[in-house]
Parts: sequence; C-alpha cells; structure tokens
Amino acid sequence: MKQYLYILTFIFTFNSLYSQSGQIFYEAISKKYPETKENKADVYITELENTKIFLELKFNNTVSYFSKANLKKGDEFNLGEEGLSILIGYEELYYNLKDKLLFSDYGEFLIKTPSNHNWNISSESKKIDNYLCYKATYTESYTARDGKTKERVITAWFCPELPYSFGPLEFNGLPGLILELEKNGNKVVAKSILLSDKTIELKIPNKKTITKDQYNKRIQENSQY
Repeated sequence: MKQYLYILTFIFTFNSLYSQSGQIFYEAISKKYPETKENKADVYITELENTKIFLELKFNNTVSYFSKANLKKGDEFNLGEEGLSILIGYEELYYNLKDKLLFSDYGEFLIKTPSNHNWNISSESKKIDNYLCYKATYTESYTARDGKTKERVITAWFCPELPYSFGPLEFNGLPGLILELEKNGNKVVAKSILLSDKTIELKIPNKKTITKDQYNKRIQENSQY
C-alpha cells in the first residue's frame, strides 16, 4: 500500500507542473428510494428522484469556489431542488488550500471551519469520463434528527491525472481532483472538465468572518426569543 500511495503522489506532483486553473461542472442526483406504495404516493420523494442540480467548481493554485451553476435570484421555489440541496449538504463555499480552511458564504458574513478530512485511499479504481479514478472513503460524525451522534461514510473518486486537491461540497485534500462523490446515497458527478494555463482570479470575500461555534451560539441565543 505504501508503494501504491508513493506512485499516486508522484503522478500528482508531476502533473501539478502544468495547468494552473480549472472549471468543473457537476450534476447532483438523488438516490433511488424503495418502490413501495407509500413512496410512490409521496410527492417529496417523487420530486427528489426527478430532480438534478447543476453545480460548479472553479479553482486556481490556491483557492477554489463552489456554487450552484447559473443560479438566478428570484427563481421559483422547487421542492425537489431544495430537498436535494439539504441532503447533499450544499453550501456556497470557498476553500483556501494553503491554510486548509473552508469559508461558507452566508451573505453578510463568512463561516470559517478547518478542513481536515482523514481519507482512507484504496487501490480500487474505475474510469469517469475516460479519467482513471481511485476510491477514497471518509467517516464523518453528524447529529441525527433524534439528537444522537451517528456516523456515515463519504465515498470519493479522485483522479491523480488531474493534480488538484479540490472537490465538490466541503470535500477536498486528496492527491487529485474529486470527480464523483457519494453522500447519504446521493451522488455528485463531474459532467464537464475545463482546464486552462491561465489563472482564474478567485478571492475569498472581504467580509466579517466567524467560526462555526460562534454561529451555533448565535442560533441558540436567537431561538430563546
């Protein structure tokens, strides 16, 4: 395994000498629910299974920006899109590669969180859009609706041939661009990959920045009124 990881690291380092920027378009799709009578009659599940969300990742050597593609203000409410956004944990995100910090854009302010995913890389591979990708998994803890802390496995397929430690949603830190991600059975899959030798200008907005703990404290204080 050590030799295998060394080879991946070499490929990643060698390829990183080339393209400086990129723009990736992803498609988010819902998992398929059991075909029970109740599920077929459930409008929410029907909307979810027929919904696709198009997402965009832009990056240069130091920063990435993740958002919904062609987002238009004032669009009508879409039950399936809102539901799928929640299920995949969508946020408008900036990522600082050097400091390994994520910044969630909440309009008036940014929420800063450290990004330190402990990935388990395997030798399992498959091709996505003719790119050879390798499987990596990450176990994260989360708070369920019943208030209990539970665990779930995030699966990513990354490509060392594309030497960028970026990916969709809040996931990054692998020796190659993440082209497919599975979370809660829902998938985010790359559909278009555009690379350029020219640097895409990206900057983290100069806004008030707070931590996740500070944000949660605000929510708790507001809920008391």
